[in-house]
Amino acid sequence: MLNNEFKRCSVNVLLSVESIKKHIDDDPFQFKTTADLIRHVSKAHRNSVEKVFKEVYGTGVKEYQVKKRLEASKTFLREGMEKDKIASKCFYSSQTAYCRAFKSEFNVTPTEWQVKEFLTKQ
Repeated sequence: MLNNEFKRCSVNVLLSVESIKKHIDDDPFQFKTTADLIRHVSKAHRNSVEKVFKEVYGTGVKEYQVKKRLEASKTFLREGMEKDKIASKCFYSSQTAYCRAFKSEFNVTPTEWQVKEFLTKQ
């Protein structure tokens, strides 16, 4: 990661970016907002961290966090958790908002995904 392109960034920002990604990868549900996460993990300026995160990983912090939450929500679907509870756990205001985000990310609804998952196990 520390190639010529990123030498202009402070080491503090780069370390913050790596730490933020690790926090999200380890537990995408730990912090409700990216602002909370960045505030907790980094002393660097939020805008700098978000800009470098996007340069390094090709996506914004919020988008990455949402993607990881939706990916993790598949485990809850596999376990049969009710969709309204999954929505709440993933910090969506409603089951509809969660289902819309899931479909946007995976091109299938959570129910369609569950059906496909069930059929592949048989």
